Amino acid sequence: MKKLLQFTAALALTLMTACGGGGDKTTYSLKDVEFTLSGPLFEGPNPAQYTVAVDLKEILGERYVEGVKITGASLKSAHIRSVDSANFDGVGSFVVSLASDNPDLKMKELAFLNPVKPGTTDAVLSVSNEVTAEEYFAEKQFYIIVDATLLKDLDANMVFMGDFDFELLYK
Repeated sequence: MKKLLQFTAALALTLMTACGGGGDKTTYSLKDVEFTLSGPLFEGPNPAQYTVAVDLKEILGERYVEGVKITGASLKSAHIRSVDSANFDGVGSFVVSLASDNPDLKMKELAFLNPVKPGTTDAVLSVSNEVTAEEYFAEKQFYIIVDATLLKDLDANMVFMGDFDFELLYK
């Protein structure tokens, strides 16, 4: 009987340790991020990028403590909208990826929209639930890359804004 109680206590402790300690969760939002594709632009993929400086004090705010680490990160929403009442006519698709200066980190595609409907001025992208991004938040900076696939050549610049919400786990 004593061994059964010891086994039960050890099992309970193991389960609490394994299931607990996952850390806390927060949403990190990047709003009104401007992307510019400088013309002339050619049919096919045309990338624009935005540099995200990783400052955990700024990202976590009052929740920041020395030594905190991001243990999980996933993109929860990606929204791209046109500027100055222009529309996305001539854009076939959008892909949002993350990249880093670290050669050990491979570029990851996090969201896409294909096809972009003609006349669209506001694009809500489909987000991958399987791709995680916590390793990018361990870098000093990373890049959000929006790849706009054009259906035809364009002489002018294309400017659009993006909003991105990441769910972060930290401890």
